[in-house]
Amino acid sequence: MGVFHVMLNIIKIKIRKKVVKTLTPYNKYDILKERYNMKKNDNLYSAIEKFHNDNLYLPTRTIYFGKADVNIDSEESNEVNCITAGQVIKNLHILNALNSKKPITLFLNSPGGSWEDGMAIFDVIKTISSPVIIIGMGKIYSMATVIIQSAKKRILMPNSLFMIHDGFEGYVGDCKSMEAWAENSKHTRKRMYEIYYENMKKKNKKITIKKIEEMCSHDTILTAKETVNIGLADEILEEN
Repeated sequence: MGVFHVMLNIIKIKIRKKVVKTLTPYNKYDILKERYNMKKNDNLYSAIEKFHNDNLYLPTRTIYFGKADVNIDSEESNEVNCITAGQVIKNLHILNALNSKKPITLFLNSPGGSWEDGMAIFDVIKTISSPVIIIGMGKIYSMATVIIQSAKKRILMPNSLFMIHDGFEGYVGDCKSMEAWAENSKHTRKRMYEIYYENMKKKNKKITIKKIEEMCSHDTILTAKETVNIGLADEILEEN
């Protein structure tokens, strides 16, 4: 009976090794988390970095928005799209799983992009347990101005620029499909105004959805100080 149990354990170990080799990075992370029981963080960080190193600095729980392996002359590297959104969401989930009580910092520098992909980031930030701090730097335009509203704390660099507008859309298809997308655009714009309003009313009780709609009817460009004054950011990061 003793020999049988020894042989059974050997078989289990071999099967486990084979399974680990075929697991996705997220599943590998789950096994590492269980094995180290979150006590040997240095070893855990090293293990994670071996299979995941996408704009994520684990020791300070910091995420950098953008894709590093895109042509330097292209704005695609920091546009809001399915690639950059997927990367940010993955990093948010990893840091939240490591410690759901400690804050996460996201550095955001983006000309904007896809509404759907931006709202995916927005929803994840709102639903994970870790509080998220977003630091806007350079340009925070269009969809990036919506993403930053999801943060527990919204901070801007002193020389950053903030730009809100209704955005641009293009449709391809038959008349009914184009009508459907046009109708959807009305709903997304309404939702965007509501998101801005929820934060702006804390600073100015007289602000209205109508006023926000007027501001978004064209490119409204704001300095960091102006952005804080109207309630779309909380503070400016002071120089050392």
